Amino acid sequence: MEETTLPVLIAGAGLAGLSTAMFLGVHGVRSLVVERHPGLSTQPKARGQMPSTMEALATAGVAERFVRAAPLGRGENKIVIAESVTGPVLHNFVRKMPDLSMFSPVPMASTSQERAERILAARAIELGADIAFSTELERFHQDDDQVTAVLRDTVTGERRTLTARYLVGADGHKGPARDMAGIATHGRSWHDTAPSDRSGLPDPHGPDRAADPGDRPARTLFLQFESDLEVALNGSAFGLFYLQNPALPGGSATIVTTDHPGRYVLSCALASGGEPGAERLTELIRTACGIPDLDVKILDAAWSSTGDHITRVADTFQAGRLFLTGDAAHLMPPTGGQGGNTAVLDGYHLAWKLAAVLGGTAGPALLTSHDAERRPFADALAEQQYANMVQRQAPHLHDETVAEIMDPAVGLFGYVCPSGAFVPEERADAPALFEHPAAPSGRPGSRAPHIRLTRAGAPISTRDLFGPRFVLLTGPDGGPWAEAAGDAARNLGLTLDLHAIGGSSDLADPDGRFPSAYGVTPTGAVLVRPDGVIAWRSPDGTAPQDLEHALRRVLHRN
Repeated sequence: MEETTLPVLIAGAGLAGLSTAMFLGVHGVRSLVVERHPGLSTQPKARGQMPSTMEALATAGVAERFVRAAPLGRGENKIVIAESVTGPVLHNFVRKMPDLSMFSPVPMASTSQERAERILAARAIELGADIAFSTELERFHQDDDQVTAVLRDTVTGERRTLTARYLVGADGHKGPARDMAGIATHGRSWHDTAPSDRSGLPDPHGPDRAADPGDRPARTLFLQFESDLEVALNGSAFGLFYLQNPALPGGSATIVTTDHPGRYVLSCALASGGEPGAERLTELIRTACGIPDLDVKILDAAWSSTGDHITRVADTFQAGRLFLTGDAAHLMPPTGGQGGNTAVLDGYHLAWKLAAVLGGTAGPALLTSHDAERRPFADALAEQQYANMVQRQAPHLHDETVAEIMDPAVGLFGYVCPSGAFVPEERADAPALFEHPAAPSGRPGSRAPHIRLTRAGAPISTRDLFGPRFVLLTGPDGGPWAEAAGDAARNLGLTLDLHAIGGSSDLADPDGRFPSAYGVTPTGAVLVRPDGVIAWRSPDGTAPQDLEHALRRVLHRN
């Protein structure tokens, strides 16, 4: 068996694995991505990139590629709960979509996973990553220095041994990496739902069999078809229909547009058993669309299974040198569209830490912050996606355990890490996990707020200042910080960007929001990590020499 050594091995070439490889490349770290399938996804699957995701993609130089890959049509998206595609609308989300421009300088994009994966893969390769398809992680073991993995070619059966400093498990909720490491999971399951909650559901097995109230569908059908539904879309670039109809299997289904005009995907839960024939599938599409004589061309029927799981979050996102991202770390319903976004951001937040440790500018203990920071968010997000599912697809499951649905701005921009790679500030009460981004605290562990600035008269955001390096933002009277920043950078062997905001600096603060949003005086300073999270701040700037101490704490440098 051939033996090779590399910095990072990534299992899985989905959104999480490819994003991790790409962001590692931004930091100059080489990786190998192995994928058991022969190629990238051909299913539309997750669509849409939130502004925070687009900001991350911009640091890798691919944000514009995502914008260009979005489907043509007017910018409005049609997202509704309805009895059928053409039937009565029960709830319309379009009118409730918030304006997020006060929280981020970039808009959302609506690229499908099918196209997103190709953009990420191409950029990862440009930045030095390798991708091996038809290759699966068969087993691995680790010690204090490295991970030793056995990879198997799924076509030839040949095996090879590879050693890497770190392993990223991005192989999905059914991938082996998490189980090989012995990591347990927690979450909601259909088994936990009382049979009395389901007794009124239509038969998920089809019209010819009586329903068992305790029986839950074990498979999800993804049915691609072509038809003319433009009258229902009314010119929208993207359409997502959450259907609640007793004539559908299990009483619900979804229909979503694809990148190809006139082509759609219907998904619904079906019980294990024989696959329905073309006549039954056509009937299902017509029922979902609300047009009994609809002309339908079925293109493909694919099946997926989550077993008994509705949500499934790993009990830890780290086991030694293994780190979990994407669905391997957190499985959740697609309702709300955050699964794919979180997968991309997992890689964004993890990559700089791996790069810092591999490059020697941080101690290995920095990597423990991956679990500390990302798992509480995943737990909260899984409950939000579940609450959305109950509202949009399964109102019969509503009970006192269902979370209140957050303001989207809070969920997207308001998360505050309870612990991790930052210097916490003393306070009398336990900080909340989320804050409203309209009134940011600027405290360490929170997202560095978007503030509208100008440079030479041109608009720029504080978020545009963040990239692959640490950034120190100071008030207009923060001159003494320049020497402290230079000393800290030299002593720690890293690059630290310094920007003064307001006053006579080249970055003007026309709205005067920087001091209040970041919680500093004109002489204060804020240290921001490469992933745009606040690491430390000195509100009044009385001790610039504390900057190096703060960096040492964040990076676990003695």
